[in-house]
Amino acid sequence: MQLSNAKEIVLNQNAEWTRVMSDESERQSLLRYGMTLILIAYALRFLLSLLFASVMSAFVPYGTLYMVTSVVIEFALAIAALYFVPQILAALAPSFGGKNDSLNALKLYVFAATPAWLGMALSVIPVLGWLAAIAGGVYSIYLFWQHISDAMSIPAEKKVGYAILAVVIIVVIEMVIGAIGGAIAMAIAPYSFYHVGPFYH
Repeated sequence: MQLSNAKEIVLNQNAEWTRVMSDESERQSLLRYGMTLILIAYALRFLLSLLFASVMSAFVPYGTLYMVTSVVIEFALAIAALYFVPQILAALAPSFGGKNDSLNALKLYVFAATPAWLGMALSVIPVLGWLAAIAGGVYSIYLFWQHISDAMSIPAEKKVGYAILAVVIIVVIEMVIGAIGGAIAMAIAPYSFYHVGPFYH
């Protein structure tokens, strides 16, 4: 997969899903695609954080060191999740009548997560960014729901249970990633969090 596929996933998801499933993509190609989107999302989020922090420094309760640390830790954990979340999705499938297919699970995960990663990149922008992040998350859930059966061979009568459990697990993992990133950043730069202004070190 290439970065150009991200636009097709957002604008023409049915045709793109058919292409992804028929494509004999190697696992490394899918992982590179996911890593690239995650890198872009976190890099853009960091740059926009600095921009808005400098513009509204009186209202920003953390400094540059805190932001750098939290973004780096969360980025590393998000990359790790790219490897182990599809394994979890594949391992759950047999319990719901599906197939333990880690490659298809990876395809499903990177495909469905694309809008969420794009939305996350804009999440630091007040109001509009939050709406973009919410829209990206909702669309990701929709894509996940749409293609579960095709990717994991989950029968229709068990699709709801698998979808709910999988989404809950993914959301919890994302929350844990954010919590760990914030906790480590706080441990490294505790005063920075309370210092008003973005360029405190």
